[in-house]
Amino acid sequence: MTYYCHTCGSDQPHRQPRDDRERDVIRELAQKQKPNAFVDDYWICVSAERDCRNIRYAWSTKPFEAPHKMPEPEE
Repeated sequence: MTYYCHTCGSDQPHRQPRDDRERDVIRELAQKQKPNAFVDDYWICVSAERDCRNIRYAWSTKPFEAPHKMPEPEE
């Protein structure tokens, strides 16, 4: 899915959370603003030009006051 990315400043490809770790990160962020937030309504930027990983809400370009990025997977 292509959405506007606030961090990249242009339309970029986005994906939904892939695993429980990513869903937990989004759930923690979203619960602070919307107690009944649906995690799959949040998308992660997967820009091919840069390693963005900015998290956005499907209906809002900038859902968080400060942009939040999905942390790198722990190895």
